[in-house]
Amino acid sequence: MSSLLKYTGVVLGTLFSFVVHAQDLGIDIYNLNSESNNLQGKLLGEVHVLSSEDNSYFLYPDDWMPGSVSFVNGNVFENMQLRYQAFEDELISYNENGRFLYLVEKELVESFTFEDGNRTRKFIRLTKNNNQQTNMYLEELYKGDISLLVNWYIYEQSVSPFADRNGITRAVDYQLHKDYYLYTEQDGLNKIRLNKRALFSQFPEHKKEIRKLLRQNKLFVNSEASMAKALFLLTENNLAE
Repeated sequence: MSSLLKYTGVVLGTLFSFVVHAQDLGIDIYNLNSESNNLQGKLLGEVHVLSSEDNSYFLYPDDWMPGSVSFVNGNVFENMQLRYQAFEDELISYNENGRFLYLVEKELVESFTFEDGNRTRKFIRLTKNNNQQTNMYLEELYKGDISLLVNWYIYEQSVSPFADRNGITRAVDYQLHKDYYLYTEQDGLNKIRLNKRALFSQFPEHKKEIRKLLRQNKLFVNSEASMAKALFLLTENNLAE
């Protein structure tokens, strides 16, 4: 049994470069590198302990979400329990059989999805922004010649001391925020608000045409869905150039 568990750990280690084991007071992270994946049945690495407040850093803090992970080499791993760690921009998977958490090596990931109720939420790993190398996860709301992306992040701010649910005194509060961006391979990321004025400012040379197009389609831009539809219409009518 012991040998089998060690072998299983090595196989999983080839998929993920970090192994995390949940504990009552935090999470121990076993930081593995590519060399340690090839060691014969040995899991070596530096152990880190994350406090219980780290649960506040997740996009989905209350539960694990079913989803899939696609690697850049074409491998796809389905029916996984996933969470997105928004504070440090990391993807974490939970293995129910071994009761382990895995911090997925970002360089291996092309995209991942969450099944959130009746909606599939897709995140991509952006590697280039305006000809500059980057390495960040963004939620993809619309994919086209001009894509609509969301950057989720945790804002940390100092507050008056308070006792958390564990009775521990805290003086820092964490709040989940998001920014919207338009993305093209040529121009990279451009921050945008979800309204028609933002579209006018992005495409000033087509302001009249865009205004007319939105009016014809009775489209009021004030949400993620309406902005995605507007971008589709702009592309279909050659107004997104």
